[in-house]
Amino acid sequence: MAHLCGAHAGIGLLGLTVHAAPFVLGAVGFLTRVLNPAARKPHEDHEQTEAVRHNLGRMAEYLDGLPASEPRVREPFELGLAAMRACRWDDAVTHLDEAMAVTEGVHVVALMNLIGVCRYTQGRADEALAYFEESAGLAERLEAPRGRAQAFNNIGLIYRDRGDLDRALGQIEQSITMARQLDDLWAMAIELGNAGNVWHEKGELDKALDCHGRALTIAREIGDQWSVASELANIGSVHLDKGDADKALKYDQEALAAARGVGYRLGVVTGLANIAAIHRKQGRFDEALKYEEEALGIARRAGYVLGVAVDLGNIGLDLLSRKRPEEAVPMLAEALTILLSIGVADGPRQALTGLVRCEDKLGRQRVEALLGGAGLSGGQTADLLDRIDQVRMRRPVPPGIHQFRPETPGQ
Repeated sequence: MAHLCGAHAGIGLLGLTVHAAPFVLGAVGFLTRVLNPAARKPHEDHEQTEAVRHNLGRMAEYLDGLPASEPRVREPFELGLAAMRACRWDDAVTHLDEAMAVTEGVHVVALMNLIGVCRYTQGRADEALAYFEESAGLAERLEAPRGRAQAFNNIGLIYRDRGDLDRALGQIEQSITMARQLDDLWAMAIELGNAGNVWHEKGELDKALDCHGRALTIAREIGDQWSVASELANIGSVHLDKGDADKALKYDQEALAAARGVGYRLGVVTGLANIAAIHRKQGRFDEALKYEEEALGIARRAGYVLGVAVDLGNIGLDLLSRKRPEEAVPMLAEALTILLSIGVADGPRQALTGLVRCEDKLGRQRVEALLGGAGLSGGQTADLLDRIDQVRMRRPVPPGIHQFRPETPGQ
């Protein structure tokens, strides 16, 4: 891997371009987003069953001297970073744990944060949150403000995923304040972008554009092409929700080209997914499906679990729109199972609604058979069928479809 110099270095994950900066630029996935129904304005609410949309934000990583540490610490640390570059997340955690066992102080702050990023990317949000919180607490005790700022940012992203948007914004804004005090422009670009994503999910589109515009300006000034690609995609997504699909497509095409140009794989997923969202919104489901399938392949190879779930869900919904419900069922089932396991706030609703629509067309017996053939366990199949029944109890059953009713004592 490239040699890292000085007390700090910045590295873009999933390509690991090395920069001189005080932290690593984390994995960024700006896939199509879903607004939390408890916190957002009701704009475009009719579309919420038509796509699984989720804004994944940016993880911020922190090294604090690890690249210049003694060999017994530096060597497993560098192996861990190399594994992250290759998207081998479990291998990365093993090496980072090895480094953590032979060091102390601010190095531990940085290593816990890196492990948290790995677990977040794998969809293991509870573990990630525990690492970030421990990293933040240790950073406070050691008076390491850079490490604390990055942990706050990352904690905020997990709260956002879970739909706690006010708490998320509070954490991210604290991180922005610290970055400004430290004159840390790299951190400010990441954190302003994340704040913009939260405002977007709250339905405050003008505030979102302001944050993303400032983040893009900083990213261009410091030459961070990964941030440039991310913020172009963020701006495109906001314009799509403002009703300007042409402007959105322009930004998303530019974002995709920028991501491809620097080998930023998750940025490529972002661009593909956002362009698919534009085609889907305009009823071009064949085009949407083509872009989603390419995005899914990249997300799978990157081990990016939430991205896989979002792409699976959208492919399932596109297949359903093309009157191919039998193909849609296993896609929607896998997406829903992943989304439920991660605990995101709203994505499961779209996938579940899609499964209900599949049952409308195919009937319970066929859907149950398809779920059984999709590699789900008996317990997972039973859980998904129960969730379908819960939805049916809240809406009329279409004519000709038999409503499943669980047996009760005495029947």
